[in-house]
Amino acid sequence: MAGPGMSGPGRVETPAAAPRTGPLGRVAALASAVGTAWILVMMVLVNADVLGRAAFAAPLRGVPEFVGLSIVGIVFLQAGHALASGRFTRSDALLDRLAAARPRAAAALDVVHHLAGAAFFAILAWALWPRLLRAIEAGDYVGAAGDFTLPVWPIRALMIAGSVLVIGLYLILAAAAARRAAGGRS
Repeated sequence: MAGPGMSGPGRVETPAAAPRTGPLGRVAALASAVGTAWILVMMVLVNADVLGRAAFAAPLRGVPEFVGLSIVGIVFLQAGHALASGRFTRSDALLDRLAAARPRAAAALDVVHHLAGAAFFAILAWALWPRLLRAIEAGDYVGAAGDFTLPVWPIRALMIAGSVLVIGLYLILAAAAARRAAGGRS
């Protein structure tokens, strides 16, 4: 029977200990919980829409627009918690091998990774800012005027806020990795 640290079928992966991210990590956990509640609301609306279409030939207006905007909002609400809990998508194959042979070099590579992540989300937030302003000024919306509309700007603001949260978390993780690279404890 295979267990942690063993290779082959049946291998059980245990996640690495969650990094210490302090109050920002707690904000990320709260944002993720809001995203989870939002998923529940979305599920109820989608099921009510399907039931309304099938049983009464009367769909709920605006559900497709709501779902389309919601998916983007939920991703940005939950991205920070995924990062803070050590579950953000990345490949550790090289890093794991390097850590076994040269832990400080692996930590230095981790610093580069975290700074690159922070830079990516900073570019994203910077690129979204003018779109947010334009959405507010122009009153951008999804849906059909006179039937059902939803403003776009709250989701754009959420995307920027989520990006800023992820930037902060990446910087905390980069600082911890830098301490490990220097031979200290994170």
